[in-house]
Amino acid sequence: MLLSAIIASGLIYTHPAFAHNFGGDESASWLAKMAEIRTETSIVAKHVGDKDAIDYYSDALGEYWNANDTREMGEKNTLLATEIPSTINATLDDAQKTGNENVVNDDISKLNGYLDESVPVRVDKDKLDNSTVQALAVVFVLKEALEKYGDAVNSTVDLNDMSQMNMSSMSSGQMSGMSSGMSMSSTIVDQNAYENSVGLATSAQSMFSDLTATNADKSAANTKITTAFTKLLQDLNGKADANTVMTDVHMNIHPTLITAYNVQEASESDTGYSTPAVPEFPLPAILIVISIAGVVVATRFRPRLGF
Repeated sequence: MLLSAIIASGLIYTHPAFAHNFGGDESASWLAKMAEIRTETSIVAKHVGDKDAIDYYSDALGEYWNANDTREMGEKNTLLATEIPSTINATLDDAQKTGNENVVNDDISKLNGYLDESVPVRVDKDKLDNSTVQALAVVFVLKEALEKYGDAVNSTVDLNDMSQMNMSSMSSGQMSGMSSGMSMSSTIVDQNAYENSVGLATSAQSMFSDLTATNADKSAANTKITTAFTKLLQDLNGKADANTVMTDVHMNIHPTLITAYNVQEASESDTGYSTPAVPEFPLPAILIVISIAGVVVATRFRPRLGF
């Protein structure tokens, strides 16, 4: 009866539980783009001579650098506007041929130099030194990692949509991030997308590690997020189910990152973007989960409670 009453009241009380909605920021997007291109090309170097893999990463790199990027870069630096796309293409062309490992590595080294040069060209120094912008770049790379993992396991839900998480399947350990909880293994249907997702998550982890080095005052939050990243990589390497991976990011990384680095509350004038929270799942769903847990506990210990 108590459970029914709480569920009914929850359905009447429609105030939403807000989830994470990250706005677009050109500086953060560029930092993320550079990390993503580095990730893709580093994996290309592992697949020299593998046509299927090279074709996959050619498409992926086409998402991260397109004609619009070339045009915008050309407005600031014509040399980089020419060299970055041409070196990406050279890397892919050379990777098609078995025995070209050294040539591909030289291509990548050259490309990374151009990417390094592009950062101060496209990102103002005040943005580059802004921890909120850097944290948002980490979020953007994580977003790509989740998208690729969804492709890898042929997920029926959008892993970046928090409203599609199966809240009722979460254990208390998963909700708090203190333990791995119970998870099911997933079947990988796209090995390239899987390898890509792990690479992008590893890149995001490395970016966050760099961020912690200049934000020692946030040591408690940094430790918590670092632990959450470690679990995310463990779950990805263990081919965990999509819901577990979503929990790692949406419940264990994002909330602390938002609070510690002011990602969601940052004003547009400070960082160049606005990030209003939007409702992605209703509060009644949370009330129901809590209510069920309460009923289970009450039932189990009923003799001790005297009813």
